[in-house]
Amino acid sequence: MTYQGMMKMTKIKIRDIITPHFWNVFNSRKTNQIYKGGRNSTKSSMIAIKIVNSCLENDNCSAVALRNHKTDLRKSVYKEIKRACKRLGLVENVDYKATVSPMEIKFNNGNTVYFAGGDDFEAVKGTIDENKLIKIVWFEELTGFKDEETVEQIKATFLRGNNDWFIAMYSFNPPKNKFHWVNKWTDSKKGLKDWLIHHSDYRTVNPEWVGRIAIQEAETLRLNDEKRYRWIYLGEVIGLEGLIYNPDLIEYVDEDYITRNKIKILYIDFAIDSGHQTSATAVGCYGLGNDGYWYLLDTYYYSPHEKPVKKAPSELSKDIFNFEIAMIKQYSTYMDKETIDSAEGALRNQFFKDYGRRLHPVDKGTNKEELIEYSQDFLAKKKFRVLNNNNNQIFKKENENYMWIEDSVEKGKPTPDKTEKAFLSSEKYYNTYTKNYAYSYGDHTQDNFQYWIKDNLQKLGLKE
Repeated sequence: MTYQGMMKMTKIKIRDIITPHFWNVFNSRKTNQIYKGGRNSTKSSMIAIKIVNSCLENDNCSAVALRNHKTDLRKSVYKEIKRACKRLGLVENVDYKATVSPMEIKFNNGNTVYFAGGDDFEAVKGTIDENKLIKIVWFEELTGFKDEETVEQIKATFLRGNNDWFIAMYSFNPPKNKFHWVNKWTDSKKGLKDWLIHHSDYRTVNPEWVGRIAIQEAETLRLNDEKRYRWIYLGEVIGLEGLIYNPDLIEYVDEDYITRNKIKILYIDFAIDSGHQTSATAVGCYGLGNDGYWYLLDTYYYSPHEKPVKKAPSELSKDIFNFEIAMIKQYSTYMDKETIDSAEGALRNQFFKDYGRRLHPVDKGTNKEELIEYSQDFLAKKKFRVLNNNNNQIFKKENENYMWIEDSVEKGKPTPDKTEKAFLSSEKYYNTYTKNYAYSYGDHTQDNFQYWIKDNLQKLGLKE
């Protein structure tokens, strides 16, 4: 197909701007089109081009692009539609106008691409030109939407008035859990009339479009964690096993490894999971070595479980401060960031009162799976080492016993098991900073590990 754009000199061949893997589906007008696959498969780019092309080639054809939350629109679907306009040779303010309040892209023929969040689509409905039909609805990152019913209600809102054709497009990277509603929903549509299900991955794309660095990242993950590679880059549903982390991705080294190998710790971070009356307070000290590896240098761990007198926030504040000072002195370095659970207020206030320092509350979000996925991505780089000292044994214990609650996986909402478990009678854990024994363990070191990663995505190479 050749597209003669609004500017007289513009002549773009669609086949030149989408990967051949999409050539046979680009012109499909099946009412429901599912585009799933791995990272860098260019499915979102193809969909955006298809939407813009449809708006230009038809007199009465507007579209709505959706994300579950409206706050995600500008940096995703809005940006993707503008990129599609550029690829089709259109010039902003000449061939179309783009605004952010309201968020719209309006072409010279009157057709418009509207942008809505699943949480505010009713408000967007009131801004739509009644003289222009909504012919295409795009659900980007379908996995972010609550359930099938929510999606069907949104689709029905924009479907009205169409007699000849209408397309709902759904794009997503398949969740790893086969019980997730999106995976079950997709399976239920196989073989149905007027449903298109298309799968793609980066291997079907021109390598120059993907980029050398992205391909290297994929290959590194394939070598380090082949199963996770299949999920992230090939878009396979790999399933969820009981164990959350792959222990083989963590390297435990001798306590004197850093000294023996003359490694310089460039700076250190602290991450705090604060407990209360029955759960532990765990603080991890993480350092970047000049060898390019991150190290769990030491751990502060205080468990109030089975102790008749519990430590107050003022005591914990003093303990944590002393732990930080000890680490800074031991490694002759400086502290970059102190991270704490955003839901913890008492300890944050106490620490500021005592030392005039504000602990940085991490934005955990509402999705525990996202926190875990970030930390899984980090571990897959195989750049994390744990000093195999006495205090870090609690990290090892909790990491190797960090499991999904089985029923939660089958229900499509994986939830880590936070049950406090007793140490075996043959096991003893004594923390040298708290000068206390712990008689049980849970997921507290795993939580502070996740907080640290989420609060430092850029410097850990997990976000641009």
